[in-house]
Amino acid sequence: MTGRSVVNKHRAYAFHRPSALWIAQIFVDQAFAASQIMLFSIIVYFMSGLVRDAGAFFTFYLLVLSGNIAMTLFFRIIGCISPDYDYASKFAVIVITFYVTTSGYLIQYQSEQVWLRWIYWINVLGLAFSGLMENEFSRIDMTCTADSLIPSGPGYDDINHQVCTLAGSSPGTLNVPGSSYIINRFSFSPGDLWRNWGIILCIIVFFLIMNVVLGELVDFGMAGNTVKIFQKPNADRKRLNDALASQRDNRQKGKKEVESTELKLESKSILTWEALEYDVPVPGGTRRLLNNVFGYVRPGELTALMGASGAGKTTLLDVLAARKNIGVIRGDILVDAIKPGKEFQRSTSYAEQMDLHDPTQTVREALRFSADLRQPFETPQEEKYAYVEEIMGLLEMESFADAIIGSPEAGLTVEQRKRVTIGVELAARPQLLLFLDEPTSGLDSQSAFNIVRFLKKLAAAGQAILCTIHQPNAALFENFDRLLLLKSGGRCVYFGPIGKDASVLRDYLNRHGAVAQDTDNVAEFMLEAIGAGSAPRIGNRDWADIWEDSPELANVKDTISQMKETRRAAGEQVDLQLEKEYASPLMHQLRVVVRRTNLAYWRSPNYLFTRLFNHLVIALLTGLAFLHLDLSRSSLQYKVFVTFQVTVLPALVINQVEIMYHIKRAIFFRESLSKMYSPFTFAASMVIAEIPYSILCAVCFFLPIYYMPGFQTESSRAGYQFFMVLITELFSVTLGQCLSALTPSAFISSQFDPFIMITFALFCGVTIPSTQMPKFWRSWLFQLDPFTRLIGGMVVTALHELPVICAADELNRFDAPAGVSCGEYMKPFFEHGGAGYLVSNATSACEYCAYKVGDQFYEALGFSFDHRWRDLGIFLAFLGSNLIILFTAVSDVPIAFRDIQDFDN
Repeated sequence: MTGRSVVNKHRAYAFHRPSALWIAQIFVDQAFAASQIMLFSIIVYFMSGLVRDAGAFFTFYLLVLSGNIAMTLFFRIIGCISPDYDYASKFAVIVITFYVTTSGYLIQYQSEQVWLRWIYWINVLGLAFSGLMENEFSRIDMTCTADSLIPSGPGYDDINHQVCTLAGSSPGTLNVPGSSYIINRFSFSPGDLWRNWGIILCIIVFFLIMNVVLGELVDFGMAGNTVKIFQKPNADRKRLNDALASQRDNRQKGKKEVESTELKLESKSILTWEALEYDVPVPGGTRRLLNNVFGYVRPGELTALMGASGAGKTTLLDVLAARKNIGVIRGDILVDAIKPGKEFQRSTSYAEQMDLHDPTQTVREALRFSADLRQPFETPQEEKYAYVEEIMGLLEMESFADAIIGSPEAGLTVEQRKRVTIGVELAARPQLLLFLDEPTSGLDSQSAFNIVRFLKKLAAAGQAILCTIHQPNAALFENFDRLLLLKSGGRCVYFGPIGKDASVLRDYLNRHGAVAQDTDNVAEFMLEAIGAGSAPRIGNRDWADIWEDSPELANVKDTISQMKETRRAAGEQVDLQLEKEYASPLMHQLRVVVRRTNLAYWRSPNYLFTRLFNHLVIALLTGLAFLHLDLSRSSLQYKVFVTFQVTVLPALVINQVEIMYHIKRAIFFRESLSKMYSPFTFAASMVIAEIPYSILCAVCFFLPIYYMPGFQTESSRAGYQFFMVLITELFSVTLGQCLSALTPSAFISSQFDPFIMITFALFCGVTIPSTQMPKFWRSWLFQLDPFTRLIGGMVVTALHELPVICAADELNRFDAPAGVSCGEYMKPFFEHGGAGYLVSNATSACEYCAYKVGDQFYEALGFSFDHRWRDLGIFLAFLGSNLIILFTAVSDVPIAFRDIQDFDN
């Protein structure tokens, strides 16, 4: 699905048919997969001690490889028929759940519901699993240990009067043929191995044909961007939109021009920088990105920051905006002759090059959110919102004020998103200046002109603006008042006024040997002149050296000194309210951010519905597969497997949560640099927003999976089980958020998911009972596994004091010694704590059931009913530890992630 846009483009240009790609891709992928599966097979096969036989090993490898090819094609079919990831997830969950439950492991073929058995014959997992079992067990014989003999213990040493409890055993012998075991235990026959492999090959061919056909017929993503989505109007929004429309009409009719006098954007403060240098660490030393740069930004002036790619434009902007956290900064950056305080970042606005916004917000909501958190808390909300309306009028947002911002692929246009970016920063009412990083990049000439026209309006309104811009045309360039030109190495080439028709800049270039023709675009010519273009530098002397010896630089230094003297008194009059790092107190931050996050989740139905759908489908299919379990011995195991399905929840939830978290964290990174709200507020909002949906998913999952198989309905048991499911849901959410907070991207987070989930599932005591684990793992990993507490608490609650009535085929039969009844013969065994009971007290053909109550079953797994509340408490502690890690990581770790960037900007 990730390569769909490329395939669609190739199809549009008739490069090749999509089917050609699917066929080629399966061959290329399997060339790599074959070596990976070989490595996997060697590790698993030989470390697990499977039979040492070349034929058996390569059969094992062939079955795993065939299963991988089939499942790869299956997932590609789902990708072909799904418009996006959420739909694909729904399809995959249904089919995978059917595959797992009918594979013959969780519930044996002969015990499945009749209407489910047909799935086994098209089940790649089931066919491969049966082939692997037949490949292994047809070559081995098993020997019963004393623990597997009934009866066992002191006085029981005659094998003729004992029986092995393994399926397929015969009375009077310790040996159990592997083929008999899988026939009786799983209904697998060794003679079916190659038949099953043949079915897998047929499925592979069928899936490949379906992949090719669907790839040709299904065309998702060919229609371009969708139309804008608008919020449903109400009386308040209608009144505001009417006012904006009236302003627009007046402006278009020439009755009223929205100019500087309508807004109070004046910033009296002046930002200056002197002898600015910036060094960053690189292997083997340091690298200087800025070198002896002087300049200033005054209110009411629009200053352009230009230079070749890699000259340090964005770097200078970040240094001036106090957004660098690594490296060494030298020189003076002053606001009114005073070093900036901790309030500096929220007193300035920074419109980043990437227009990053919450895609579920409307334009008006985005601006109001910024005003709510960045304007002084003491300012009445009505005044903040009125100012937002003025900003929208200034930026001519009337036609899309209530439009959902959306994503770059579907939603507002690029130009409109640029306007929103600028509007969000202006809504903060910056008291110092506005930084913009290439606001015209990616725009056509008309859109770029509109953006610069808006900036000119802002400057005329009294706003101080410093803006990087890349090779503007002459019409754009003449809108700027001043120019700061950098060359490679971060050295200044020119800082000063541009003049009408760039007359001042032309004069400077002419005096130093670079004569521009009247028809030349000065913005392009000056870059060529200093050697930043494709042509050689004009003149023999470095233009940065020329600037350092020029009277213009001396004049800049004098001007800075005069500004510092003039503004020093104003700088010393510090407003205590401005010294706060955040404009709003914590509780106000929480209210505003949690409200936005909740609204964002509500407006993301695919995210929520996919999660709810997956929970409900797995619960329903599991409930149907294990419908109305009885009191037989096998039902004990089935109830454990049903309980084990709860451990599927983290795998369902974590991946979705990680993607959502990384999307929201990218927005938080931008907003946190402007000191809109604290990291604690962000983390708390993400956790709080997930809670209602976690509760809903827990309820929808619990009801089918608990009541359909027939678990006990007493409130003391059902309540405990539901609480454990709910904790699992919250644990899954917070675990996904923890992994995301500790990693730089969703891709990196997802690499940890399989390892963590497999480790949790392997060492929780179900797949490998704790008594059979290697001592090393049992001594610490079993105890540290959160699933140990989950499974331990739920299994003992489900099986405690549950009577067991063995079915006829579950009874173990043996003969008592001559002249002794079965009861007399088994009495010492039971007196020494032996589990189970005799079905009848005959004198021969004794029939024995392995368990009398469910307690005897789960005690063999290492669980205890006395520990269930302790397990619940420890599981809650795991949830608490997730929260601690999350809140710690979100405050500390993201600093490193923000600084992973290209220093050549």
